[in-house]
Amino acid sequence: MLIYREILKILRLVCLFLLPIGIMLHEMNFTNGILYLAFFICALNFRSDRERWQRFDCKFLFLIICFCFGLIASNYYSIDTSVSMKWARRYCYWILPGLAVYGLWMKDKLGRQAFVNGLAVGGMILCLYAGYQEIILDMKRPGSLSTGPNSFSAIVALALSFVLLKNILVGLISWGVFLWGVVISQSRGSFLALTFVSVIYCFNDLTMKVKFTWKKIVGVILVTGVLVSGLSAINNDKNFDFGIWQRLSNTNKMGGDNERIYLWRSSLAMIKDFPIHGVGLRQFNSVYINGNYINPQAREPRLDSPHNIILHYMTEMGMVGTLPLIILFVYIIYWSIQNRRNPMAKAMLYAMVALSINNMVDYQFIVKQYYQLFWALLGGSIADVYLTKEKLTRD
Repeated sequence: MLIYREILKILRLVCLFLLPIGIMLHEMNFTNGILYLAFFICALNFRSDRERWQRFDCKFLFLIICFCFGLIASNYYSIDTSVSMKWARRYCYWILPGLAVYGLWMKDKLGRQAFVNGLAVGGMILCLYAGYQEIILDMKRPGSLSTGPNSFSAIVALALSFVLLKNILVGLISWGVFLWGVVISQSRGSFLALTFVSVIYCFNDLTMKVKFTWKKIVGVILVTGVLVSGLSAINNDKNFDFGIWQRLSNTNKMGGDNERIYLWRSSLAMIKDFPIHGVGLRQFNSVYINGNYINPQAREPRLDSPHNIILHYMTEMGMVGTLPLIILFVYIIYWSIQNRRNPMAKAMLYAMVALSINNMVDYQFIVKQYYQLFWALLGGSIADVYLTKEKLTRD
């Protein structure tokens, strides 16, 4: 019996380590295999873990059910019901990684460490492969594996706050690799999200872990200066024609975010005509073009989204699908603040900040890898808070 329990424990740790890697790298068969194994382990441990399932946060459960109901109900009136309902069901299925992580989570810190290590490894693989494409293959704005530059950089920005839960040295090394990957991706949303989370972490968390002396402060300033100088040198390289700084500086120029303004105005017109249920998932571009909503001055006709997650869900799912999502996000922020003494809950709060910044100028929350990773992070955070409170109560 003891050997049996040890084997299950090892398998739980393996799943918690490999699942975030599979999600981040978008290895679908690998991820599905880990999910099957994870739910099999959860079934074997159901008797001993029954209490955690019975005491699952009822508010989260209610809000998640409302979100799924909104997905299905809003797409019932889609422009193309068969396509939209297929995607609605997928978004419901893709919540399962969060459920798996919740069931696999362990009372000791080993589970958290395995999960965080998986996030770190997955993020580093994405960034290093993008670096390989940039340096060796001389690709401009490289993607990574099966994801584009905006997607892989958004994924590492979302995972950063959890990776920083590791010891300071490993966390800072991971941060440096993540920053490098985001910079070469030239994604403005991801860069701003990662930078903002990094600043919050430095002032709110790092100062608690490290006793700063004048020497350390000077060292941090010098390292930051070298990093900024290096990024500026890369940016001014004649072979680096359109770096992150140029993209940030072009935000308010014609041909930059004026295109987004045209797009957002067109989206508002669509929302005005379809306020309740929207046009249906994956129907934005069809209605945008065929419904004559496109601005005559816009130069990007083939777009799948208005590049703003609220406008995206409002155009495709209306109030029926968007309102439950907004309420869920607000509750996650509230819950994370209430439980901020727990490191996973605090990391989830930072992740919500990154998600909010990134998705105000992009639409990564509809991308499978990003979406699944979000639910995995949330599942781990809920489990860690519950099991920590349970342990304190019993002690």
